[in-house]
Amino acid sequence: MSVIVDLVKLYEDAGFSVQANLSTLHFPGHEPAELAFCYLFDPDGKACKGGGISFPEIAFFEAVCERIKPKSIFIIGNAFGWSSLALGLINPSARVVAIDICWRPDEARGLDVTNALAARAGLDIRARQGKSPDDVAAVCAREFDGPVDLVFIDGGHTPDQQTLDFDACRAIAAPDCVYVFHDVVNFQMVNSFVDIARSSSDLVGSLLMRTPSGMGICYPRSRDGELSSVVRAFTESTERMQALWGAKPPGNQQ
Repeated sequence: MSVIVDLVKLYEDAGFSVQANLSTLHFPGHEPAELAFCYLFDPDGKACKGGGISFPEIAFFEAVCERIKPKSIFIIGNAFGWSSLALGLINPSARVVAIDICWRPDEARGLDVTNALAARAGLDIRARQGKSPDDVAAVCAREFDGPVDLVFIDGGHTPDQQTLDFDACRAIAAPDCVYVFHDVVNFQMVNSFVDIARSSSDLVGSLLMRTPSGMGICYPRSRDGELSSVVRAFTESTERMQALWGAKPPGNQQ
């Protein structure tokens, strides 16, 4: 059973309304990114500029976590806690630690909301202020008893930052850790992702074209038997992508 119902209820019971997973066919004239992902609202309007992962991306994490059963999860980028709480609900026995640099006051408030809702739900989630990659090692040493099993990189959306964040997470991760990257396609970070996958000969990398943000995943080759079917379910064949793109793919895809 999906955690989506419990996740929405958790925020609604705290007085927030949820806008998520809407179609531009139903609400024309709006930016697709404002509709496909999750945004939270309170009586004063949008609670946080940053959003959360979409329903299909939650389904992807559910499929991954069902197979790898992580006990420790590290997240770069918390915003208002939607993704952090989703991963906590998916993995109720895991410790989840999320950091956010909190450039804006709403993100600092988001840390408090995340921790409060986690306590209400009985989840071992810690949302902390921190800068990546600088604070990754110190935060993980303080918050975890050992190496991390699952990493979700959803911080600064630039190619260079994505690479720096991965390198920092690689240093604190277990050998069989799984790495998931948000917004790889949507924010033109494909080349950086490809370089990360190619430079790590022990990892398998794939773009997840059936996720609204165009997420990426890297995981150890030893986990291919567990995860290859999940990856196939959330990507698209080269033939179909070429047919849909026509002569030239969008952005900086290779």
